[in-house]
Amino acid sequence: MNLASRTSPPRSIAPAARAFRGIEFARWLALGVIAFALTSLASAATSHLRICLVSGANDSAPYSSDRTLGDLARYLEKDHGMTCTLLTWDAPTAGFPQIERLLEADAAIFFVRRKTPNPAHLAVLKQFFSSGKGFVALRSTSHAWENWPDFDAEVLGVKYGGPNGGNFGNADKLIFKPHAIWTGGESFTTRCDLYRYGPVAADVTVVLEGETANGLTPVAWTREHRGARLVHLALGYAYDLEQPAFRRIVANAVRWVSVPAEK
Repeated sequence: MNLASRTSPPRSIAPAARAFRGIEFARWLALGVIAFALTSLASAATSHLRICLVSGANDSAPYSSDRTLGDLARYLEKDHGMTCTLLTWDAPTAGFPQIERLLEADAAIFFVRRKTPNPAHLAVLKQFFSSGKGFVALRSTSHAWENWPDFDAEVLGVKYGGPNGGNFGNADKLIFKPHAIWTGGESFTTRCDLYRYGPVAADVTVVLEGETANGLTPVAWTREHRGARLVHLALGYAYDLEQPAFRRIVANAVRWVSVPAEK
């Protein structure tokens, strides 16, 4: 029996097998490079978000929103690589100087209480809330606009107050529900007074409830509105915003709302 003749076929097949394995390796390498590039692009997009912070609750001493949002903006820039613009309420003109910057942002944070913006600025605000851009609403933003009384139910999806007023009592306990915005902020706690909220729209997801002597009330929720994600956090006393855990929650919320809602 000729041993050479039996071993010849494997020698002729081996180069083809090696070539096939080489092609497969190259294909998987190319797919890996593409996946890495896409991930890097997505990371870069969320790392350099342009955020507009709108302060309109500075006249309420416990909020001091010009200062607390200014500090929050510096935190978002330093720790999260975002580019921030702070707009502050100007009573003489009943508006926010440079409000057009709001429309240039990727997302926004609002902390406003009972303001009556002039018609031109109200139009810009309504344009933003219809633009499909996400936003985070803090504390009293549920009753932000005196000349847009249905803003809470229409945009946020939950009605503020009711026949018994807006104060629901001091927080005895916070009940967190699973959501990405809590990551790294699990230690947050507060004893502040909570708001009373009425009907909750069917498309609202409550992610935090507060327990007081009067029962349970929504404290934080998410919603998709006109193609945009929103988060409302009915918290925002100055001592809350000074807590690292709360700032992390807000940063997480900003990143979450910056992703367009699924169509």
